[in-house]
Amino acid sequence: MARLPRAGERILLSAEEAAHARARRLSAGDAVVLLDGSGSEGDGILLRLDGRAAEVEIERIHTRAESAPVISVFVAGIRLERLAWIAEKATELSAARLVILRTERTQTFRAAASALLRLERVVREAAKQCGAPRWPEVCGPVSVVEVLSSERASRLLFCDEGGVRFPVRLETGPTSLLVGPEGGWSEEERRAAREAGASAVALPAGRLRTETAAVAALVLARAAHARGANAVDGRR
Repeated sequence: MARLPRAGERILLSAEEAAHARARRLSAGDAVVLLDGSGSEGDGILLRLDGRAAEVEIERIHTRAESAPVISVFVAGIRLERLAWIAEKATELSAARLVILRTERTQTFRAAASALLRLERVVREAAKQCGAPRWPEVCGPVSVVEVLSSERASRLLFCDEGGVRFPVRLETGPTSLLVGPEGGWSEEERRAAREAGASAVALPAGRLRTETAAVAALVLARAAHARGANAVDGRR
């Protein structure tokens, strides 16, 4: 949806959101919460719901305190239904970005910009289901070389079965996870990652399907960030 209006203003919901309100059996006068993915929430009242239209008056805008670490997931293009599953779980796990990767062993049509609209819809639906005020930015496709160049300010974790053990603890700061295709990274991509200063890390279960590896890496990264934060608190 579009950005939330200011308190006291009214907003017409999209046909999709109006259908969602009808499915929830809402009616005029019911309290609703609107999300726009930015971290803000709008508490409002449903003024009308008829046909394909719904109108809400915003009573209050508030923002939840940030708590999740900033983790971006870069994943090789795979079948759309499997990418959609990653998008859903990345939303539930509070990823900051989900970016489709072009790799040397990715079929070109799998890493297509045409997939983004569906993935964005999946992200919005998942956010509504879990009540997340912020959801991942979905973008791409980008090449591995582009990512390694643009993400130098981030902690780069290059998921590769030949890497070292996945970090148990991560300090505060943005983290970027790179997950390749099931055929693995090419030697050129591994070399580029080393030269960019990325850390090659292995997942505990060994070789996994791409969507399993992406979600497993995100869970491990979140747990490692939590341990890092607890260690900092313990030194205070």
